[in-house]
Parts: sequence; C-alpha cells; structure tokens
Amino acid sequence: MPYFPSNPLQDLAIEPNAIDQVVELGSLDIQAALAYAEKLLTEAPPGRCLQLNFTPADGNRETLFLPLGRYLLEARREGRLSRCLPVTDGSGFVIQISEP
Repeated sequence: MPYFPSNPLQDLAIEPNAIDQVVELGSLDIQAALAYAEKLLTEAPPGRCLQLNFTPADGNRETLFLPLGRYLLEARREGRLSRCLPVTDGSGFVIQISEP
C-alpha cells in the first residue's frame, strides 16, 4: 500500500468557506462569458478562489457548462488554475487561481 504524507484527495475538494468571491455570469452569451473568464484569470490575485455562476439549463438553449468548462480545463492544464470543479447542481464552477 502506498504511503502519502498528505491526503491526495484534499486538493480535489474546496471548502465552501474558502470561496473569496462569487461571480454571476447570468445569461451572458458564450463569447462574453469566455472573455469575462479570461479577464478574471489574468486579473485575480494568485490563490484567489472564485465561484463562477451561470443560468442553469432550461431546455431551450445551451448553457455555459460545456464551453466554459472546456476553457477552464485548458487553463488548468496550462497551470493557470490550481483547482477547477463544477458546483453540485451544474450551474457554475469553483476555480482557484494558481500561485506563481
């Protein structure tokens, strides 16, 4: 059995009280939401934890879940985010800006 000095799953969880700011994207179109997310990633201080909320699915239109999720995942792969998780109801993401 491998020994881990700390719990490796700890980095997957984000405590609700760790969220520094809730950003309401509302029903922005995809391009505006991605542009706003890019602005947040470049301007937010390192270590900052943000919750990005958007209008949940109503059956009539695509939500931001897939396009924003793909964008945030790519930012995570690039090392710009240290954490990126969907909220439980699928109407947003919790992200943490990477430390330099």
